[in-house]
Amino acid sequence: MFHIVDDVPELRDVLKELVACSGHRSMQFDSAESYLEYFDSDDFVAPVAILSDYMMSGKTGLQLIREVRKRLPHQKAVIISGTPCSELHADIESHLCYSLTKPYRIDKLFFLLEALERCDQHCRQDSDNFKQPRCHYGLAHECPFFPGNAHPA
Repeated sequence: MFHIVDDVPELRDVLKELVACSGHRSMQFDSAESYLEYFDSDDFVAPVAILSDYMMSGKTGLQLIREVRKRLPHQKAVIISGTPCSELHADIESHLCYSLTKPYRIDKLFFLLEALERCDQHCRQDSDNFKQPRCHYGLAHECPFFPGNAHPA
């Protein structure tokens, strides 16, 4: 399950359909605030990854990820942005698995979703390492998001 956070309904719907076409399920949220409300609820189920737009009304996607990571340090996250942003690139290593710049190639998104799914499965098998404050899986299974390993083309 992937969680999609975007305040533009049409973009959220397109991403939902692309996630479904790749064989995955998703839940959608129209703002960082609505996601955090769900995050704090008894119904919350952690996703494989959060796919969030960067610029939204209210909190940005990066602010959302920072809040989520305070309580779930290993929560995988991808920011999708229409414009390159220096703040975004400065925080990729510490807060994000990856960032996509619009427009992005569909095959790149599909590769990314599969890599996130594989990483999630690997992480859950190693519950001791999963509790560490930073992700150390890049070396253990050649995570494509780990610095120095190959990112999706």
